[in-house]
Amino acid sequence: MADTPEKSELSEAAKPTAEAAAETAAETAADKSAKPADPKPKLWVTLGVWVLRIAVGALFIFSGTVKDIDLWGFVFKLEDYLAAWNMTQPRSLLLILAMGISGYELVFGFLLATGCYKRVASWALTLSMAVMLPLTAYIAIANPVSDCGCFGDFWILSNTATFIKNLFITAALILLIIYNPRVKQGLYRPAIQWLVVVIVSLYAIVVGLYGWNIQPMLDFRSFAPGTMIAPEDAGDEEDEPLPTFIYEKGGRQQEFTADSLPGDDWTFVRRVDAPSTAKPSAITVYDGDEDITASTIEPEGEQLLLIIPESRRADISYTYYLNELNEKADSAGIPMVALLGASPRGIEFWKDISMASYPCYSVEDTQLKEFSRGVMSLVLLRDGCVVSKSTLASLIGSDNDALNPMGAVRSLENIDHSSEFRWITGFYAILLLLIYLFQGMLLGLRMLLKHALRKMGKVSKQ
Repeated sequence: MADTPEKSELSEAAKPTAEAAAETAAETAADKSAKPADPKPKLWVTLGVWVLRIAVGALFIFSGTVKDIDLWGFVFKLEDYLAAWNMTQPRSLLLILAMGISGYELVFGFLLATGCYKRVASWALTLSMAVMLPLTAYIAIANPVSDCGCFGDFWILSNTATFIKNLFITAALILLIIYNPRVKQGLYRPAIQWLVVVIVSLYAIVVGLYGWNIQPMLDFRSFAPGTMIAPEDAGDEEDEPLPTFIYEKGGRQQEFTADSLPGDDWTFVRRVDAPSTAKPSAITVYDGDEDITASTIEPEGEQLLLIIPESRRADISYTYYLNELNEKADSAGIPMVALLGASPRGIEFWKDISMASYPCYSVEDTQLKEFSRGVMSLVLLRDGCVVSKSTLASLIGSDNDALNPMGAVRSLENIDHSSEFRWITGFYAILLLLIYLFQGMLLGLRMLLKHALRKMGKVSKQ
């Protein structure tokens, strides 16, 4: 008896499902026959591997993140290394290298800590230590730089301590190369681990580019917002401690105040000046050879500081905007001063080419590099205290053109880089958490998509 049309359609519809089930069963049987199942590791091995995964992975995540946040600081450290070896490289190349190293540590550190790509993560980090271990050994012996910069400005270790740290990390990674693949459990299933790599990589790119083009999202340096820059007065002269005087008699010395000096039978030895109670400025501003910090940094009201650590790299196309900004800010009662990492001759050169209408003074370039990141940046002070800072290019790019230069000041008042870091980090953390919680659903969607593509391929062949 011939099949009815209804039965024929049902049998045709059931074929893909039956074929997929048969194919899955065949693959499973082939896997079992090809390789016997690995024995389950002992409990102490599992616990030990997870402890090492989290500890070493967290260390690389931390190291990569602090360098990624402040790429400027990492590039400056690379330039210090090259200067010690009498070498130079374009800063753009050093930026690529800095982003690559910080992202490498962050991504593979996260993969190791979460149990993703077990063999690849262990070997990749061991490869990095194969470079860093001999390098830090050389630095500990030759001492070409003050610190290796492994944790940026957040945590500065001595060169010897850095080498010892790397010894322990290398030993831990060797153990992980042996035992990490034996512990199959991980936070993410193998089929979606590529998605974890993409998300963590995007996070590293966003954080790094923000810090390079605007300012580091977190400020680990000595001039973070809230830092007092202006010198603090010691108070009235009457409150200043008075000097004392040392006299000697019969081989015995004794200290006297100005009101209780001894008789002529005592011999004067020396004067001892009491330390001043005035707090010095965090930076020192010079006009030629004269220290003018106290008269330059305003202790009251608002003030704009134009920071140019390397005048030879400054973009003179901003000079018109800066002069307009100085005029508008001065009209609003906000004085503006330019601080350049240049010699007196370099200051005069900048005044000539920029036609600066604002005062320009010199500060040690290393202080300015630490003060504010970027080739040219603006810092807003209030009562001698740092309020916020940002690169000049980012301020002009945020709807503050030459027709509205005071918009930069208003933008500076509202900038909070740390809140941006919390928002961006929270966003990517939620993405990773959602993938972890719903990875079963994602795998199901992947299987449906794969099956649909196979079906389409078979239809096209027919």
